[in-house]
Amino acid sequence: MTSPITTTTNATKPMSALIGHRGLPSQAPENTAASLKAAFEQGIDWIEVDVTMAGDGSLVILHDADLRRFGQPDRTLVSLDRAALLQVDAGGWFHAEFAGEPILFMTQLLTLVRRYRLGLNLELKINPDLAMPEQVDAVIEALRPAALDPSKLVVSSFDHRALTRLRQRWPEVAIGILFGALPVDLPAVLIALKPVSIHCDQALLTAPLAAKIVPLYPLYCYTVNDSVTLATLLSWGVSGVFSDRAGAEELRQVVLDRTLTR
Repeated sequence: MTSPITTTTNATKPMSALIGHRGLPSQAPENTAASLKAAFEQGIDWIEVDVTMAGDGSLVILHDADLRRFGQPDRTLVSLDRAALLQVDAGGWFHAEFAGEPILFMTQLLTLVRRYRLGLNLELKINPDLAMPEQVDAVIEALRPAALDPSKLVVSSFDHRALTRLRQRWPEVAIGILFGALPVDLPAVLIALKPVSIHCDQALLTAPLAAKIVPLYPLYCYTVNDSVTLATLLSWGVSGVFSDRAGAEELRQVVLDRTLTR
């Protein structure tokens, strides 16, 4: 294992400047145990992964509500239970080396996060085929007993209704609000969530929009895989990025250079 990437440049920022997007998907299939292990071995200290729900209520670490990423677009999560999901090859699509890699479940994720001492940005992917409140409640019921270090947990979502329920049910949890394009002004209902960070699509961000947000909230962007874009975003005051290549030396160097010039 390499040394941890110490990329948090300000103690008030909730996450590091380089966050492993779904683990380290440049090296291993996304959202799997192999991807988390690869992130750990590259010295990445924060990861972002997706959680959604299967038909039997199992919490699954997947981006989609179906199995399209595994070449099975007609199989939906709502029609599957844990036993069926355990038979799915979640790695062969990526490379033959990972053939047979199992789908990751929430309880397994939490075990790995503790083992590798990772910061966790858990993105709630609400399965549209299932009720939202039950999904949020299930995530809370899984996270609370895990007793992760609260300074190393951020829960985010594009579904702002889900975040509202999360805040109502768990007042202390750190919330990150996800957008595609940032609105010019945050709606009052979202300000009331008291987010620790705002997350948006780097391709839709402009310097003027960034300038409006960064004095108020730490701003993080997805998905950034090259040093030029990273340098530009940091110069706009962005706190950090989600990257498929979070362990890449050239990205680490950009963060280090930015820190040294401040």
